[in-house]
This record gives sequence, C-alpha cells and structure tokens, in this order.
Amino acid sequence: QIYNSELENEFDNFEDWLCIFPLHRGKVNEDEDGNEDGHFVGKYKGSFYVYPTEEAGMEPKVSQGVPRNRPIKVLVRVYIVKATNLSPADPNGKADPYVVVTVGQEQKDTKDRYIPKQLNPVFGEVVELTVSFPMESELTVAIFDHDLVGSDDLIGETKIDLENRFYSKHRANCGVASQYDM
Repeated sequence: QIYNSELENEFDNFEDWLCIFPLHRGKVNEDEDGNEDGHFVGKYKGSFYVYPTEEAGMEPKVSQGVPRNRPIKVLVRVYIVKATNLSPADPNGKADPYVVVTVGQEQKDTKDRYIPKQLNPVFGEVVELTVSFPMESELTVAIFDHDLVGSDDLIGETKIDLENRFYSKHRANCGVASQYDM
C-alpha cells in the first residue's frame, strides 16, 4: 500500500503502546512569553495503566513486548527516493541538492553525488547505519544545497523517532520485492 502523507500521521506517531511525555525541570509553568521550552530536559517514553483494585494483583498486561533494560543494536536502512518542491537556494532559482543522514554520532551523505540545478531531485540512494537503542533513536534526514564557494546551505530537514517505529505493531518488515519497475 502507498501512503500519501507521513507514516506518523497514518499510524498516530507509532505511539500504539509507547507514548512520549516531555520532562521538565521544576514546575511546568509557562513564562511571560507563553513558552515552556526553557525547562525542557528530555522525554519519557513508556505507558502507564490504572487498574481497579481487584485486578491489581494480576500480571500486568503492558509488560508483554517491553524492551530489556540494555542496549539493542539494529541496522537502519534509509531509502532516499526523491524530494519535491524544494526551495531555491541559488541565484538562478534552482538548487544543487544532496542528502545528509545522521543518527547519533554516525553521519552519511551524498555530497559527492549532488544533483545540479534541480528542485525536484530523484536521488535513488540507500544509506545503512548501525544504531543502538535507546541511546541513538532519532534519525535526521537533511537536504543541503551544494555550493562551490563558501559553506553549503541547509534547505530543510526532518527528524524521525526510530525507537517508536521499531517497537510499534505497525513496524515494517522489509523483504525482497516480487516485482520491480524501471
């Protein structure tokens, strides 16, 4: 099945049992500007259930599928197919895009294979990274504009929570396709 929007929208951010709650230092009060980011210190991932007292002695239902309390290594394969409607980054109204994929300290890019003068590039790239959960769970995919002089410009980026996708019942399992289209 092909989805026309982000998978996070289709599957409720993959929070079918693993929910994300922000952690704040001190009291959670909005400051004068209505901003509470100043006290944000991290996030709690988990679930909690409230049981009637007669069920409290029974085996908890949520413990099925809970990850062990030690790091788990996974292979993440990112298929970078294409980008559409990029913002122009060059004076000629075009861009020279390439992709940078980052997880934790590991970073891979396609800078040497940038696509010249294109706002709807087809990359056709595959990037593989080895990741350890829960330390490295946020994948960043960024598109930069290649410049011959000066530093490259960031066109845009997105962040994906890999841990939620891994533990979700909606997790994709990749296999060999039975049909390919050119």
